[in-house]
Amino acid sequence: MNKITNPIVILIIIYILCMSTTVSALSKNQIALGGIPLDASLKYVNSIYGPPTHIDGGGRWVSHYGNGFLVYSSSRRSRPDNHYEVGVNYVDQVIVTQNNGIATPDGAYVGMRENIIEELYGTPFNKFVNEKGELTYWYFANTQLLELKVKNSKVISIRITETD
Repeated sequence: MNKITNPIVILIIIYILCMSTTVSALSKNQIALGGIPLDASLKYVNSIYGPPTHIDGGGRWVSHYGNGFLVYSSSRRSRPDNHYEVGVNYVDQVIVTQNNGIATPDGAYVGMRENIIEELYGTPFNKFVNEKGELTYWYFANTQLLELKVKNSKVISIRITETD
């Protein structure tokens, strides 16, 4: 019987075993809801969904597009590395709380069965139960978060947000 004594072979085997149990990291293209990525302008959102049914103002706007579909936005300062338009609000969070046809690019939606979450996204970065008894799944793409909340084995809300 041959013994594996080459340290490089041993490291490769350890690496392969570790990769099979690692947390899934998403691509930035997977962090969107209803075709709205984070950092989209509110003008873009309105071009898809029309004007919001209700807006809560202040430094950060909350635009309501029907029941259970909230788009949070704020103005960004124009910087050389980011081409933000002065006076325009940009999306920094989207929340869906009803089965209203809004989904992620991978097809996650409110009302979906819980067992499909890890089929779509793999092992979450974090999975925990909150004070309301809701199970929460967290997935990251750099500084963006996809959060799915589950109760009674069904997705009850989906949120995408900036984390920085």
